[in-house]
Amino acid sequence: MKLLFDSLDAILTELRERKVNVVRISPAIERETGARPGGIPHLTSRVITALDDHQWAEWRHWVGRAIAEVGDRGFHLPARLREKQDRALAEVSKRVDDAGLLIREGILTHDTGVMDSFRL
Repeated sequence: MKLLFDSLDAILTELRERKVNVVRISPAIERETGARPGGIPHLTSRVITALDDHQWAEWRHWVGRAIAEVGDRGFHLPARLREKQDRALAEVSKRVDDAGLLIREGILTHDTGVMDSFRL
């Protein structure tokens, strides 16, 4: 079962009611599909929270979208969006911590679940 929430307050309330002690928080970078000028993809950054191993509850905070930068190691997130993502992650982490929940990094997903990258 998967629960989706439209606000951080709503998921924190649900977590407290279910007596969940640990929350996973992770930045998630997603490469958007579709044709882009010059073949350079847009990257979308989100901060995701989720709960335990057997049930999935999710709240996604949309951080921003930017054209990927090209470097020696391929595409990467522009510094402006990376900094914005780090600030959002810190803010979400603080609110979760203030709610009395322990924080773990990373995302649990089904074996067939994939993402381009979690942290660039």
